[in-house]
Amino acid sequence: MLITYIEHRKGLMSLSKTPAQIHPDLPSVTIIVPCFNEEKTAGKTIESLLALEYPTDKLFIMAINDGSTDGTVEALKKYEDHPQIKIIHKENGGKHTVLNMGIARATTEFVGCLDADSYAKPDALVRIIRQFENPSVMAVVPSLHIYKAETLIQRMQKTEYLIGTFLRSVLAELRALYVTPGPFSIFRKSVFEKIGYYRKAHNTEDMEMALRMQSHGLKIVSAHDAVIYTSSPRTSRKLYKQRVRWTSGFLHNVRDYRNMLLNKKHGHLGSFVLPMMLISAGSVIFVVAMFGYDIVRTIHSYIVHFEALGYKMFEWSWPSFNWFFLHTSPLVFAGFVAFGLVIAFIIIGMRLAHGNKAHLFDVACYICLYSIIAPLWIIRSVTNVVLSKQAVWR
Repeated sequence: MLITYIEHRKGLMSLSKTPAQIHPDLPSVTIIVPCFNEEKTAGKTIESLLALEYPTDKLFIMAINDGSTDGTVEALKKYEDHPQIKIIHKENGGKHTVLNMGIARATTEFVGCLDADSYAKPDALVRIIRQFENPSVMAVVPSLHIYKAETLIQRMQKTEYLIGTFLRSVLAELRALYVTPGPFSIFRKSVFEKIGYYRKAHNTEDMEMALRMQSHGLKIVSAHDAVIYTSSPRTSRKLYKQRVRWTSGFLHNVRDYRNMLLNKKHGHLGSFVLPMMLISAGSVIFVVAMFGYDIVRTIHSYIVHFEALGYKMFEWSWPSFNWFFLHTSPLVFAGFVAFGLVIAFIIIGMRLAHGNKAHLFDVACYICLYSIIAPLWIIRSVTNVVLSKQAVWR
């Protein structure tokens, strides 16, 4: 991943430095806003779309209420007479049904989605659309960043999303993107006419759509200079539920598209990225199991020592340092290398993120918390797949 970035760094960095330009021949775009119990955020999302630096006669917004049970209906009423906005109410059927309804009713060349808890920077759409100047590009994903990181969990995610910016940029260069995120991924409408509309896809329809596009050889690229801010879980419990859904959905979808694994026909995605992600999940479970084993072994050792020495085993003396006894196993060096790579990914992510940065405290939160919390949702997700269980949306 790092080598790929080094090879393409000039082109990636120049993208962020190039100003967004509005020209008269910009194409028409429809943005679908799925709304389910989003009374507090739906209005802000729509306002961010209305503030886009894009010709008003070529930007259409379709806010679809998916059977909300809170005040979402009232929140959308104020936009009923707006010339750019169409408000639609339907029975609850899930996000994929909302997207399919919007795509079917769209009459524009391009169509996209913005989740009702996310907000676009004014120049985001122009920056995304210019990627479509290449006729082979079928979909473009933006750069996602945390909106108002306040809690420790959110500040951890702020750093994680910067790493995500780096990874998506590199994966796009490898033609190996495996997700088209709900917040502001834009497609040529012809994509859906060619390969079909969204499926429920284990509550991760954005991953399934990307894998389906990749299986048909349709090109997905990243616009890391197009910034979208998204709301994030504030607590570890909410984050855990979200990531169990994401990870379980990914594993289920990879199982559905297992014909892509180790298949050279699907390039780096099939031969490297997907297999390595599965290996990574297995490695996490192995490391956690070994860590648990070491804890049990250490406790047993303390019990044996206590039985032999009694309270004398707790006698303390000043520690001494001797280079001869420095632990120099390959695992220690691998740990230092891995830590250095993570720091490098964060720094590169900040350089690519069009002005978004992580403070030292955000990085510390990521380093301290992520390795503790992430194994929990990975283990639960693998268990879900083995037992053929579906993760709940909320």
